Amino acid sequence: MAETTRRPKRDVPFASDAEVADMVGQFEQCRWPYERWTHRAHLAVALIYLQRFPAIEAEERTRHHIQLYNRTVGDASGYHETITLLFLRKVASYRLTHDKQATVAEAVEELARECHMQWPLRYYSPERLWSDEARAKWVEPDLQPLDF
Repeated sequence: MAETTRRPKRDVPFASDAEVADMVGQFEQCRWPYERWTHRAHLAVALIYLQRFPAIEAEERTRHHIQLYNRTVGDASGYHETITLLFLRKVASYRLTHDKQATVAEAVEELARECHMQWPLRYYSPERLWSDEARAKWVEPDLQPLDF
């Protein structure tokens, strides 16, 4: 599956909390379709893990399962530590500051609107964010401090 990262993605909003939970289960079993493994799905996993586990355990589970999933679908080099931790921190902050009455599916949609893939570039230059160092380990922002 060398061409895994070139396949088109299908970014479909989650219709219900049950659909989000099902996606997380399939993701953990490496059965979630790669074309649906989108930024939205990553945010959903982060939200569920941060609801279910303490922050450190959520971070460890996220790292483990993304790397396992990526290896299984043939995208072994797809993991990015800084981006993963940045979005986990943003989701954790979101959980502290947003409406607790929102469903998981609604929260994922709000996060997807608020934290699109260009959002990290408010804090990181492209050179720093896409560096080998940032892919391998957490690096601090170089444009402005995190404000959440």
